[in-house]
Amino acid sequence: MGMAYRFYLLLLVVFSAGVVAGPTISILHTNDLHQSLAPLPALAGYAKAYKAEHPATVFIDAGDWFDRGSALCRVTRGEAIYGAMATMGYDMWIVGNHDWAYGGARLGELMERYPVPVLGANLGCTDHPLPTNVLPYLIKELAGLRVGFFGITIDSYGQNPKGRPYIHVLEARESTRRAIAELQAQRADLIVAVTHLGFERMKHEATRACPSDVDLAREFPDIDVIVGAHSHTALAEARVREIHAETGVIVVQAGASGRNMGRLTLEIDPETRRIVGFASELITGEQLQPSCPETAAFISEQYAAHMPNAKQVVAALAAPLERHNAGSWYAEFIRGSSAADLALLPVGAFDKEPKAFPQGEWTAEQLAGYFFDRYLVTMRVTGKDLLAYLQQPARVHRLNPLHDRGRPFSEDAIYCAGFAVHFDPTTKDIHIDLEPDREYTLVTPWLHSWRDLFNGDERGLPPRNRAAAADPLPGLAHANRHVLAKTSMQHVFDAAASKALDITRKYADIPAEWLAWKEFYEAERAK
Repeated sequence: MGMAYRFYLLLLVVFSAGVVAGPTISILHTNDLHQSLAPLPALAGYAKAYKAEHPATVFIDAGDWFDRGSALCRVTRGEAIYGAMATMGYDMWIVGNHDWAYGGARLGELMERYPVPVLGANLGCTDHPLPTNVLPYLIKELAGLRVGFFGITIDSYGQNPKGRPYIHVLEARESTRRAIAELQAQRADLIVAVTHLGFERMKHEATRACPSDVDLAREFPDIDVIVGAHSHTALAEARVREIHAETGVIVVQAGASGRNMGRLTLEIDPETRRIVGFASELITGEQLQPSCPETAAFISEQYAAHMPNAKQVVAALAAPLERHNAGSWYAEFIRGSSAADLALLPVGAFDKEPKAFPQGEWTAEQLAGYFFDRYLVTMRVTGKDLLAYLQQPARVHRLNPLHDRGRPFSEDAIYCAGFAVHFDPTTKDIHIDLEPDREYTLVTPWLHSWRDLFNGDERGLPPRNRAAAADPLPGLAHANRHVLAKTSMQHVFDAAASKALDITRKYADIPAEWLAWKEFYEAERAK
């Protein structure tokens, strides 16, 4: 069944209730791609073929290009996906909360290099002007109508200009109000909000002040359509119609990771120039074709230049690797590869979101996506000083591999190698197996932040001199601090080149003392 015929059948079903056919406008939309490179050529091919048949179409992305997904994107500090998206025919997009992953300076640099219009009604700047393609709103002539678009990203993060000196976020509601007023003054027939707010608040955001898409629809009835993101919601048409019946606003979202292309078709009354019908659909699977050669070629060039061994199989797991086992293995690997006595591995050195990593074969790209590349720093410490450091009340519970701070994605455990830590469920004492009078060589990764990435190297790391100046464990008395010549992933791939990595599951079951320790900690925190 051809694309044009499927489109005709869809409109026939939706608009068969006696409405006089008028012009139609289509919105193709994606969101929360999160560095998923593999689907991009098919998404681009579908969009370009559809737009060729239906000129009154816009192609939009609603943000969160970065974080998770392909490690190639992290190695290229975002360029692999941003540049690929620039070949896909998008008419506009907005930033999501994860799109500061490589820093505001890098975000602005990519915007200037690939000048696709960025809708930024609530983006601001202080010392550095916003790129010229960041626009508060955009009006496009579609099917004889003036359609106004504006972008709003979640304001729960990054409103402080000092924390984000290049690009920061302004309050969402006031920015929405201002954008609507400006579009109305420009005589827009329809108003489309492209948002990164979430369809509804997620559980861990229940108390946030920033509106969701449903809130926005209720509070701003002058909006005709909301193209959303952030909550990774694949909205079926039935739910879209429920919200439309309640609010008068059409709210759509296409899921995440490029699994779907959202397609919204609007039927317009030629006299009133208003929407009189719509069809919302998620395009997926075999429907997403043909592949776009330009997008595929760009991605291939990025792999060739920055990660030529990406598809090499480097490890195989007989069973899923739980997060605590991943941390235990990685800490021991770093200790052994650096010939240190001890290792401290904060959970931020690897992907802390999944509860377990998949069984089966792992490619180099997958491995680099799970275990992040960091500079490794060694130092000489005494057992006495390390005990004093680890026994601090704010730090000692982090030695429990199940530790978290009580919020999703905030796990804050510190994994160790070369020594053991025990919790006594009876006395509630925590024993750290270190000799106070002994001197140790300790290795730890430097968990750089985006602020350290200015003029970073091709592996997505900060310049080495920043690592040399940094103190990865502030507050720990030490001597002879030294940045190793090889980074953590260089050690991993060197080991993989000589033989397949032996990524072991140290713990078949979670030790009972960890569970008792976690229960004790959470009870104390709740007091």
